[in-house]
Amino acid sequence: VSMAWILGLGPSLGLVRVPGIGLVYTELASGVPHIFSHFITNLPAIHSVVVFVCVKNLPVYTVPEEERFLVKRIGPKNFHMFRCVARYGYRDLHKKDDDFEKRLFESLFLFVRLESMMEGCSDSDDYSICGSQQQQPKDGNGNESRNLSTFDTFDSVESVIAPTKRTSHTVTGSSRMSGGVDEVEFINRCRDTGVVHIMGNTMIRARREARFYKRIAIDYLYAFLRKICR
Repeated sequence: VSMAWILGLGPSLGLVRVPGIGLVYTELASGVPHIFSHFITNLPAIHSVVVFVCVKNLPVYTVPEEERFLVKRIGPKNFHMFRCVARYGYRDLHKKDDDFEKRLFESLFLFVRLESMMEGCSDSDDYSICGSQQQQPKDGNGNESRNLSTFDTFDSVESVIAPTKRTSHTVTGSSRMSGGVDEVEFINRCRDTGVVHIMGNTMIRARREARFYKRIAIDYLYAFLRKICR
């Protein structure tokens, strides 16, 4: 299912957003799982926060706890949709991870806070660059006294404008930080309301017109290998 189709539905996804968090488990690291499209097509409501959770087994010995979860945002902030990839090595036991949900939400909260901080830092960097470009270089021929009145005028104008810019930048940065805190509080309230785990079961069947050996390989051999493998 195309992600553009989901984002084209708008922040409400064409449904009623009810309080709570929906964890949609999928094997896809990108895109939208079929279980989610089936969910929003046949049901009139969806949770206020949706997180697509993908568990990946990497060909490494182990994955450190601080690098276990990778979180990214899907769409604008008002969609409240995220994607979380949980990575495990071949020595990590995912089935015995009792704190999986707790660490997932900790990583989600950390992502929201860092995202707000990065937006504030980007605004600060833009302001410092603009401020440095507005400074006038000195004349190397010793003509400072001739242009002294002009520089004094510029300094007086900048002394009036600069506090206004600093104030507006402070208000913008604080509003972004408060926006990140508000989103964390919103996710916390949805978490207190309830967390629903949505899992799909993928069934693979050979076509009826397929040859006999293909039907044996897909319907029986593949099904057996899938049960005994991780």
